Order: sequence, then C-alpha cells, then structure tokens
Amino acid sequence: MSMKKLYVVIGFFLLPYLLYAQAGREKVMAGNKLFQQEKFDAASSQYHDALLEAPESPVIQYNIAGTEYKTGKFQEALENYAKSLSPRLAERRKPEEERLLRSKIHYNRGNALYRLNKYPEAIQEYTEALKLNPEDEDAKYNLEFVRNKLKDEAQKQPQDQNQQQQQQQQQQQQQQPNQQEDKKDQENQEAQQKQEQQEQEQQNQEQQQPQPQKEGEISKEDAERILDALKEDEKQEQEKRQKAAQGRVRVLKDW
Repeated sequence: MSMKKLYVVIGFFLLPYLLYAQAGREKVMAGNKLFQQEKFDAASSQYHDALLEAPESPVIQYNIAGTEYKTGKFQEALENYAKSLSPRLAERRKPEEERLLRSKIHYNRGNALYRLNKYPEAIQEYTEALKLNPEDEDAKYNLEFVRNKLKDEAQKQPQDQNQQQQQQQQQQQQQQPNQQEDKKDQENQEAQQKQEQQEQEQQNQEQQQPQPQKEGEISKEDAERILDALKEDEKQEQEKRQKAAQGRVRVLKDW
C-alpha cells in the first residue's frame, strides 16, 4: 500500500446569532479568514478574543484547536478538541449534523495523537470517528496506516535490541585484543626493567671485586715484594764489601 500523509480536517463554523453576540461572531469570521490565509497565530488571537465573549463555545474551541494543530502544538490541540466535544455542540443542530461534527473531532484528535507518537490512542480515536461516520475514507486509511505503523514498531523493537546486543558484543571483542596487547606490553616492560636492574647489580659487583691478573703482568703486591728483596740483597752485598776491605793490610812504599 502506498504511503500518504495523514489527513487533517479543520472545520470553520459561523456562530449562530441566537447563541453568541454580534461582536463574537465577527471575531470568529475574521479568524476563519486569517486561517484560510494560513496566518494561524493571527487567527488564534481572533478566536481567543471571541472565546472571552463565549467561554463555553465548543465551536470556538474547535477552531482554536485547529490553529494549534497547524502550528505544531499537538498537545494543546488535543485538549481543545476534547473541550469541543461538550454537550453544547448539539445545541440548535440536527442530529445528523452533530454526528458528523463529532466524527471530525475524533478524527482530528487521532491525528494529534499520532503526531505525539501515541499510536494506540490514535487508533481509538479513528475507531470512534468511524463509528459515527462509517463512510469516512480518510479515517479508514489513517486507522490502517497507524495500525501498520504500530505493528512495524513492535517488530522493529526486538531487531533494535538484537542490533544493540551485537554492537555490544563487537565492542567487547574489539576491547579484548587491546586489553591483551596492553597486558603483553606491560609484561615486556616489566621484564626489560628487571633485566636492566640485574645488569646494573652485576656491574656494581664486578666493580667491587679485585680485577683478575692478566698473563705476563705483575701484581702490585708481587712488585713490592721483589723490590724489597732487591733492596735486601743490595744491603747484604754492601756489608760483605765492607768486611772484605777491613781485613786487607795496606803495603807502604819504600822511601
């Protein structure tokens, strides 16, 4: 079935002379003219001025609701449509005329509820409109349209939940490799720090231990002992020479 926009029926009613004053009637007529010119705020102002003179008029409430619907004030429109359903709507009207007017009010309430995403309530209003006027093709279409909309929303909800769960699972799977990589990097960093610490400790120990003697080299202690031995040998040699000199007899020359 092809999609088309929801209909909205806005009625224009001239106030009967028997119910309202001439001033109120003129304001409603001025409001209707402005409404036809799509000057909805100005029309609403005229209707509200008329309402001051006839505060219980269902016709004026109906027209005010029309301006509110056109300006996107759907909740306010819904409330004023409800006020226009008062028993006074039947005053000086034929039963058939009242029935059709009430059908239009329920129809427009259904449209306002649809705009507020209240699909079950909108279905109820369209159903009431069709009870009063079974031949209303617009109400039939909107009723079927909103029923399908509600059905689609009900089917879409589990799909959205499944998609959300899948997205969460994908995010968790993406996070797990990152967590493993972070853990591995941390372990590698700790191992490297531990190795550097061990190398530093080993280096400190090597510096504290005496260096091994290389082949062909004399240690400082050995050199000192050799030097002391040489000095002792030289001392003994000098003592021997001194003793030998003292034992010899000098021979004097003959004159």
